[in-house]
Amino acid sequence: MDLSATDWVNIALAEATLSRDGPPLLVASDLGCIAAVKVMTEAGSHLEVTGSGGRRPLHLAAARGHAGIVALLVGAGGEINAQDDDGNTPLISAILHGQTGPVELLLAVGADMTIARADGLTAVHVAQLPGTPTAIMELIAMGRSDFEQ
Repeated sequence: MDLSATDWVNIALAEATLSRDGPPLLVASDLGCIAAVKVMTEAGSHLEVTGSGGRRPLHLAAARGHAGIVALLVGAGGEINAQDDDGNTPLISAILHGQTGPVELLLAVGADMTIARADGLTAVHVAQLPGTPTAIMELIAMGRSDFEQ
């Protein structure tokens, strides 16, 4: 992709503004700034930058329900099964926060439901916790045909 001088100025300004609160791609993913995430991923920003707790942009976008950003990050090569310091994957983060759109998207691109957190719980176990939306429980049930408890 060829970026114009104006594009580079806009990227620099967006990164400078966002960097006050942490790595720009991480902050944009958390806040739902889809245009900023799109520009930064196309410009080659490091997709696996980590913030507090070892969370990556994909963890934050999934937890906040920003399915469009999840799609951008996955499409740019973001690691769908990366674990944060507690062992949460982006899929588990989305389940914990009741975010159906990101759960559906992550399952569609092959997120691994069998990866265990530090406490031994997998996405299947987390989906069975009280308060999990029915739609998420159904998505996990449909995707777990090969999963044995």
